[in-house]
Amino acid sequence: MRKLIFNPVGLFCSWTVVCMFFWLIILILSDGFHPSSQIQFVLRIYSIISLVCGLFLISLLNLFLFKDWVRRHWFLNGLLTLVTGGIILYFVIKMIII
Repeated sequence: MRKLIFNPVGLFCSWTVVCMFFWLIILILSDGFHPSSQIQFVLRIYSIISLVCGLFLISLLNLFLFKDWVRRHWFLNGLLTLVTGGIILYFVIKMIII
């Protein structure tokens, strides 16, 4: 079990599964709320934010933890770092401007 999770792809997949699990838990627990309630929307957005920030941190940690894997598959890790970092940067700039 440890070898399945403690590799770069396993870390990405396990974090995505955890975030999707919380997304489903939020859907199940908020079933009784009023449809105009904002709590469902806010909790789903928190789940998406944690997914993006977590994938960004994992891709940065891969640079230090799995150097051989990053040398072979630099395009996957680099693309994921750039995409998630760009999303984070976009929203940070939007918060500063507003």
